Amino acid sequence: MEIFWIIIAALGGGIGTGLAGLSNATVMVPILLVLCPSFRNEVGAYQATAIALASDILGSAVTSFVYIRHGNIDLKRGWIMLTCIISMAIAGSIVAYKVGNVVLGSFSLFLTFFIGIRFLVKPEIQRKSAPEKGARLSTLDSAISLFFGLTIGFGIGFVGSGGGMMMLVVFTAFLGMAHKTAVGTSTLIMAFSALIASVSHIIIEPSIVLERWDALILSIVVATLASLVSAKFANHVRNRTVGVATGVVLTVLGASMLILNYGFM
Repeated sequence: MEIFWIIIAALGGGIGTGLAGLSNATVMVPILLVLCPSFRNEVGAYQATAIALASDILGSAVTSFVYIRHGNIDLKRGWIMLTCIISMAIAGSIVAYKVGNVVLGSFSLFLTFFIGIRFLVKPEIQRKSAPEKGARLSTLDSAISLFFGLTIGFGIGFVGSGGGMMMLVVFTAFLGMAHKTAVGTSTLIMAFSALIASVSHIIIEPSIVLERWDALILSIVVATLASLVSAKFANHVRNRTVGVATGVVLTVLGASMLILNYGFM
């Protein structure tokens, strides 16, 4: 039965990545922790986060490739975020190992629910007076990129989730990118940050590979395929449609996981 839930978790994570640039962990970690008993051990949340991060590597890479093919990427306005996020992902991984299951598990459950609500309330976020694609960053834009890059990078390493969502908000609401350009740029950054964070997790806790290699491989394959299909879909529909669809899925999932987790404790 756990294999079924791992497939569902990876499928949902991949769809979220392709549609809105969300980290796989936003969907995968809550499902693995609540519905898979083998992840309820002392390092279960840490293992689940590492598996989700590893699934993000190829999933984000193929997603960004699809968005690049459609011209939806802007690294000239995202390079500071890229540098900061990659540099802070390792620090977050180390702290995550210290705090344990309670903090990681609870954070992931609530994060999924509230991200879903955010998409339902406002499916699209974009500055009205947006700069042209590829425009140089202003001093204010650089400061915003530096601040959010450092905090998001730490968060990716810490819980493995929320990075894609936060990058989407920063790129659209603060840096003025179009929605699809923001998704393409954030998924490219996530491919690198997920690689660094997942390797850090595995080095700190080798049991992720030694004991959970089956779940790791299955999650990577399923999430990558789901990301590819959903990314192609997202590049052919309106931004609002993508936002609403993402909001419905995450809100229902988050609410269900919270009820299952706290209703049967």
